[in-house]
Amino acid sequence: MTTVTTVLLVPPAQLGSSDAVLYTAPTQTTAKIGRADFCNTTASAVTITAGLTTGGALAAGTTLISARTLAPGETYVSPELAGLVIPAGSALRAYASDATSITCAVSGILIQ
Repeated sequence: MTTVTTVLLVPPAQLGSSDAVLYTAPTQTTAKIGRADFCNTTASAVTITAGLTTGGALAAGTTLISARTLAPGETYVSPELAGLVIPAGSALRAYASDATSITCAVSGILIQ
């Protein structure tokens, strides 16, 4: 029997300045992003980069948001990530141009 659960895939957390995993779909589980928010909590413009990989760091072929600039105080609701399916073992990765400047939260569903 298939189970669908609404979850907070990535609780509010600050992005670092190097490529890092935000969420990995567990074995025999598929995740689907409903909403991904990125908020610039600083007084300076900051860029974000995010994407989906099956292993390893982000590359040109796995990047979905590439160095998108967020103005000071801006919250960006990502249309690029909305509806994205994350297969078992795949990972949502992201980073910002300045560590501790962007707060990210991602909600969605788990299908098991």
